[in-house]
Amino acid sequence: MKPSSPVILKLEAAPFAACRLVLHTTLETARRRWLQTLAAGAGSVFQTWDWNTAWYETIGRRQGVLPRIVELRDPADQTLVLWPLGLYRRQGLHVLDFLGDIVTDYRAPIITPGFRGSEHPEDFNALWRRVVLLAGPADVVDLRRMPARLDALANPMASLPEARHTENAYGMALPATIAELHARQSAKRLADNRRSLRRLAEFGSVRMEPVQSEASRDAVIRTMAEQKSRRWRQTGSRDWFAEPGYLEFYRTLRFDETPEASVNVASMAIGDTWVATHWGLVFRGRLYWILPTYAEGPWTRYSCGRQLLQAMVEWSIAQGHEVFDFTVGDEAYKKDWVAEPDPLYSWQAALSLRGGLWLARQRLREWARRQAWLRRAVRRWRSRPFNAPAARH
Repeated sequence: MKPSSPVILKLEAAPFAACRLVLHTTLETARRRWLQTLAAGAGSVFQTWDWNTAWYETIGRRQGVLPRIVELRDPADQTLVLWPLGLYRRQGLHVLDFLGDIVTDYRAPIITPGFRGSEHPEDFNALWRRVVLLAGPADVVDLRRMPARLDALANPMASLPEARHTENAYGMALPATIAELHARQSAKRLADNRRSLRRLAEFGSVRMEPVQSEASRDAVIRTMAEQKSRRWRQTGSRDWFAEPGYLEFYRTLRFDETPEASVNVASMAIGDTWVATHWGLVFRGRLYWILPTYAEGPWTRYSCGRQLLQAMVEWSIAQGHEVFDFTVGDEAYKKDWVAEPDPLYSWQAALSLRGGLWLARQRLREWARRQAWLRRAVRRWRSRPFNAPAARH
């Protein structure tokens, strides 16, 4: 099937007069512009062409997501901003969101240095409303995990009216040497690590492998999936690897069009057993810590996951990386490494009556999850015995 031609909307209001919005309804028609814009602009590994096309081919297409990639082009036909959006079907509604859904930690447009939208927030808000109308029709817009900055540039999406700080991410600027890292860390932590490694060696030879070969990568990824699925089930979370396409995405992702990005699969083994693994990414001097896992066994008490994390931070320094990115989530171990989180923002808007009802329910659920007293009450209610057999006389 021949890809449909892009839809073009000319803008007339300053400061974007003579600019154009261009809508692509397939990823392929946006490919050339997408690669050029990211090469010249600011964005994370989650805004690469390879990441989004791999997600779409393994997960998004199965879910019926409709690509809605929107460019802002200046009068010289240069792309200033590219929004990788999609229309999802959720609970019977059309929802406009960034491509990548749950697998994408940082959701944002690609912005070039020539764009000055952050200097005109009211004008950018009006521009964004035009983008929403062009990408629709939708019942609701539901954008999450938007960082405040993209590399050295401000992200105007985080400053939209009604944008809310809803999540956190953690990133650590790396020192130039491992010796400087150790000087930052407490003597007790380093001593505990050494003691744990000695105890682990009693179970067998300990091997840290920061990079897996092609020959062993797939086996390590399968082990990672098994360990992660077990942990999700234990904590009552959704097992994403039981869903169609998700494991295939992590197994098959390659960065053929973005050679500066790569998949990083690491492991820690004791004898022939992988006791900790990690699936992550490297892009523009930053290692993204995404899917760490560990095995259960007699070695669990010696924090194998923590040992692998320490080894990966040191490996990142040796590689000359500038940032170790712990990505999204407020897990306690991240706060041991990073003093202050990086805020992530959400922006939601209802475009229909049904969308308004859906959005009201979503916000009520978010409020309920933040109430500790309510969570305790629900746990007590769930623990009550129901349908107890009647006593016999």
